Amino acid sequence: MKRVSFIDLGSNSVRFVIIEINENGSYQLIYQQKESIRLSENMWEKNKLTEEAMERAIMTLKAFAHMAEAMDSLEIYAVATAAVRLAKNGNEFLKLVKDRTGIDLECIDGTEEAYLGFLGVVNTIGLRDFILFDLGGASIEVTLVKDRTVKHSVSLPMGALTLTGKFQSGDEMSEKERKNLISHIQDVLSKEKWLKDKQLPLVGIGGTVRNLAKIDQRAHNYPIEKLHNYELSFERLDAIYEDVCTRTLEQRRKISGLSFERADIIVAGTALIRELMLFVDANTIRVSGCGLRDGLFYRYYGRNYMNENGIVDDILLHSAENVLLNMVQGDLIHAKYITNLAKMLYDQWDKVYQWGPRMRELLQVSSLLHDIGKTINYYGHARHSAYLIVNSSLYGLSHKEQAICAFVAANSHGTNSKFIKASPYGHLLTADDRVMIAQVSLVLALAEAIDESHEQSAVLVNTEFTDKTINVTVWKKPGGNTSIAEVVIGKLIKQCKKDFRKNLIVEWREAL
Repeated sequence: MKRVSFIDLGSNSVRFVIIEINENGSYQLIYQQKESIRLSENMWEKNKLTEEAMERAIMTLKAFAHMAEAMDSLEIYAVATAAVRLAKNGNEFLKLVKDRTGIDLECIDGTEEAYLGFLGVVNTIGLRDFILFDLGGASIEVTLVKDRTVKHSVSLPMGALTLTGKFQSGDEMSEKERKNLISHIQDVLSKEKWLKDKQLPLVGIGGTVRNLAKIDQRAHNYPIEKLHNYELSFERLDAIYEDVCTRTLEQRRKISGLSFERADIIVAGTALIRELMLFVDANTIRVSGCGLRDGLFYRYYGRNYMNENGIVDDILLHSAENVLLNMVQGDLIHAKYITNLAKMLYDQWDKVYQWGPRMRELLQVSSLLHDIGKTINYYGHARHSAYLIVNSSLYGLSHKEQAICAFVAANSHGTNSKFIKASPYGHLLTADDRVMIAQVSLVLALAEAIDESHEQSAVLVNTEFTDKTINVTVWKKPGGNTSIAEVVIGKLIKQCKKDFRKNLIVEWREAL
């Protein structure tokens, strides 16, 4: 086991994480800290970092270095972005950081900054073609991604902090100042012809877009607070923009979901995102909670544990297996065996009920993780499994899909519709979703029942349907005992009648 630290020093804030990597290759976040240090504050008149800003950064980095040492993290990978890159005294600052904190802080160029943001997103958002933007305090990196590969990227010298400093003279931005701001943004974007009217999904990184998502969630009583993979429409962003533009600074600080420290730069940041959406002709933004610091990790993990480029082939399966390896204290062989049985049954039943290929992927996640609740307590582990699944870092899933995975796992252990109704995630589901969850959970329950003894004796299953029955034949290894499995399967008959209106009949045969 080893612990590795990663630091992203931006123009507005600095982020610090410690990732624990286990001997089996699984990993988990064990510590995170974010501080607003305003490194680029008051630097633009002379293009130099101020003494006050550098001191704030160094004191914060010194605290991070101490935390890494206290938690036995022997490796620290730290990068600085636009503020240090553009400052005349940037190299002087890097030397001060080394002398006073011991941290080797690397100043990266805009291309590498964009690529690290891409690594953080491509491994955690389930899109193949999209436009990525990373909006910081002093710059915005925009990247065109096709087939999960970077095709073009640019770093533009405008960010939420710098635009505010350049176009806003007081606590509020006047209408004239706002028109000048918009004109400047449009002029800068107009030079990037490769972005014009691309009509691809837009994925956003950074504190501004996360705050916009929080504002939207609070305004519409979104039942959960998760930000990663949240979709924000242009209409809603436009409404937020009009709202923040008409409020004073003190009024903006009272907006639910908007952090106090970002209220003074939210107008310029929102204006930039809005103009980018219009320029690329995007209807929605997919918000990413993962960014540059995550890209730093995936680059490290790729070089040391995976492949050189740090891009995960199947992010959903990879993240599900990572959760499994981190949480399960029991039988990993059983979990994967149940998953294969469930997929085999699903392929047969799907020919009749047509749940579709995406639901098969969700069932795979539910099957792999159906027993992880036992790490909390065996009793009630169905509910515990659902809670862990819905709150785990499962990438490539929408919020609704993650809820479906959780409820399929829970229902396979016998929870009922009341459990879904009581969960805030239940509000994301339609009536058709609930029907599908009930039916697919029976597929998983049957797979679990077939291997109730954990002996992996079943080698093949086959299903035939009639008007009144679902007939499942299980071929087992010679001599395999089925008595326990038959008892558990018997308990599923009532559920099958309820959810499928058919009798469930299971026959065992010995494989040749």
